Amino acid sequence: MLAMTFSGEAPSRMSLVCQELDLTPAALKLLLVLSNGPRPMRALVESFRHDPSYLTSVVDLLERRGVARREPHPTDRRAKTVTLTDEGQHVLARAQELLSVPPASLQRLSPDEQSQLLHLLLRVVDGEPGIPQALRPHPVDVEADADADPPVLTQR
Repeated sequence: MLAMTFSGEAPSRMSLVCQELDLTPAALKLLLVLSNGPRPMRALVESFRHDPSYLTSVVDLLERRGVARREPHPTDRRAKTVTLTDEGQHVLARAQELLSVPPASLQRLSPDEQSQLLHLLLRVVDGEPGIPQALRPHPVDVEADADADPPVLTQR
């Protein structure tokens, strides 16, 4: 996992996705977390385990980009929640589309092996309740998508 995360296709893909969406990796992760619905700033600080001022700067970036906004907390007038905008929903959908393309190295596995790997990874992910819904796998019908072109990443 370490080799695939830090040395495989993942780092360059994440960089290209962030570049295309005009977001930093931290902002993209926050966007994915917000896909589950509005979150209080305090909860975001706890889940990211970042300094509150750093998280505030990430939320500032999302607001400048127009993909999220701060709103008053529904029950605590001293607190703020962060929610996705309509533009944020569009950017999130594009991010999920780009990030869901499997790495080319998976082609080394037979279709049966790919299916087995998917089944095992889904079991592992189910054991991690902190993974946001937007980061959880969404299996697709490979035969139905066989004619579809995969999303393309472009360099700016």
